[in-house]
Amino acid sequence: MSVKIGIIGTGWVTELHLAALKTIDGAEVVAIAGRNEGRVVELAEPWKARTYKAPLEMLSKESLDVAFILLPPHLHGELERACSEHVKGVLIEKPISQSLDTAQEINGYFEKAGTIVSVAYQNRYRQSVQTARKLFSEEGNQGILANGWWTTQMPPPLWWRSFEQSGGQFIEQCTHILDICRYTMGDIEEVSAYATQGFMPEVEGKTVDDSMVVNARFVSGALASFSTGCFPLGGHSEGPDGGIGLHLSSRNHRIYLTGWHFNGTVYSGDDDTESIPREENIFAIQDKAFLDAVATGDNSGILSSYGDSLKTLAATSAANESAHNKNGTPVKVFI
Repeated sequence: MSVKIGIIGTGWVTELHLAALKTIDGAEVVAIAGRNEGRVVELAEPWKARTYKAPLEMLSKESLDVAFILLPPHLHGELERACSEHVKGVLIEKPISQSLDTAQEINGYFEKAGTIVSVAYQNRYRQSVQTARKLFSEEGNQGILANGWWTTQMPPPLWWRSFEQSGGQFIEQCTHILDICRYTMGDIEEVSAYATQGFMPEVEGKTVDDSMVVNARFVSGALASFSTGCFPLGGHSEGPDGGIGLHLSSRNHRIYLTGWHFNGTVYSGDDDTESIPREENIFAIQDKAFLDAVATGDNSGILSSYGDSLKTLAATSAANESAHNKNGTPVKVFI
């Protein structure tokens, strides 16, 4: 069964999704929209897809089954409303917005229309994360403690440097790590955080934090700590784990996830160690689950719904509130 797809956005992540869609039977990219006309033409050519500068025009003129919204956090809102009126399914890159209020409004559009929505927290589909979730679901072996970090060089897009547009690193990048913790250990009820700036004055237009530390308490009573940073500049080594890692602990297991691929190692005793192979193309696995849901009407294979992603955004937004408005005072996570 063919699924007609419209792509909104032309950033680097769009290339990853397009490469993934090439491997999926029935996936047909028929239109691509974006403000960078040259880039739109470049991405559309292999698919012989029609090109648009305005996404709303694409949605109104094309008979699409689904839309992929692959845009920066601050550009969400009106597009989701339009998608809820024109297509059956929507895949949205994380984070769903830099504004919790905007995201809640969008959720209302989708719920009213009955739209099938997948949010691109692709790491939920990884075997390493699935292993952690399964182990922590065993009676008496729930997750107790997590420690995660994301300290990498600053992404080049200018919008990323603006706190108003990106929401900062904890909302825009470290969201992956917090989301894995939520997926494997349950919901978060309270966070406290500190942030710092001023160490990179040479970066023009930068209003995001240089670093942030966050503590979290889960509904279960489990705890987590996170540290983020975007201060290394180009040319500096980011270490053997690529500057990204997460350690998850229960009574019986230590699970280490490292690097952008979250390669997994499970320690179950002094001599019991299991390495979990990583996936060749995690975007293909995620995107196929979404397209299958649209084709069949069964969304049980989608591991990250819009409503669930709201909870991740609520937790990262609460961390920003604690760091910037409350001077480290704990903030309850409400959703």
